[in-house]
Amino acid sequence: MENIGFIFPGQGAQKQGMGKSFYDAFETVREVFDTADKVLSDCSMKSLCFEADEEELRKTENTQPSLFTVSYAIYRVLSEKGYSGKVFAGHSLGEYTAITASGYIGFEDGLRIVRKRGLLMRDCDPGSEGGMAAVMGLDGDAIERICSETGDVSPANFNSPGQIVISGKKDKIEQACEKLEAAGAKRTVVLNVGGPFHSPYMKEAAGELEKELGAIEWKTGNGTIVSNVNARMTDDPDKIKKNLVNQLFNPVLWSLSCQRLVELGCLRFIEPGPSGILKGLFRRISKEVKVFSVEEPGNIDKIEITD
Repeated sequence: MENIGFIFPGQGAQKQGMGKSFYDAFETVREVFDTADKVLSDCSMKSLCFEADEEELRKTENTQPSLFTVSYAIYRVLSEKGYSGKVFAGHSLGEYTAITASGYIGFEDGLRIVRKRGLLMRDCDPGSEGGMAAVMGLDGDAIERICSETGDVSPANFNSPGQIVISGKKDKIEQACEKLEAAGAKRTVVLNVGGPFHSPYMKEAAGELEKELGAIEWKTGNGTIVSNVNARMTDDPDKIKKNLVNQLFNPVLWSLSCQRLVELGCLRFIEPGPSGILKGLFRRISKEVKVFSVEEPGNIDKIEITD
């Protein structure tokens, strides 16, 4: 089968009922969810993914393990159907799914880590004072300058040409958005996330996350990871761990990461998980690439990969 890449979505892709159709259709998915509910005694992935309302699901300590579980479970189905990749990447949280899918860590360890990561990130935003906003149609230099002038806000996700996300205190984000639109941004949109992610406000959590990552078992993986924090490829577990720690309080270089994937000669990707956000971003980055988003079982039959 043609060599393909796998890309995994991050926070913002979550939606009510995600994964339920796969759970109903595949024993493998039911096994993944049963395992998840045994591993995390303080929350149920089945309840969160299938029943929780939008407000409960958007809490970062819930979003991260639930989205991780859904995307990994769908990947397992794809793997059993013969879809395999040599290149893996994920957007923010999705990088943990990529590392788990490619075998560097086990699912149970990955689930514990992303739940802990969500709790650490939540606790770095006391009083829910932080947030994020997407800026469309303005170049990075102008965005960085206005963020610096505003203070307490900085670029967090370089998602695609024409879409950069800023992160910081909510009141400062509002001020920055007004300035950015005045400077020529086509649009600014406050995002449905639970904190100022990928900003200096997350640095306090990085030390604790490093301890957690150092306490789990790391293995030789089955593919190459393209890291968010530097858009470089690696199969070295020590480098992957370091990159995950740095990723927490530095910008996600997703656009550059996707360009790197194309440079590696990978032009077919599968996106396991809800919403198809990464497919939309990739369209703006490269017209050469085809991304197949798999949110429902019926999407599998639409994947066009040659033997």
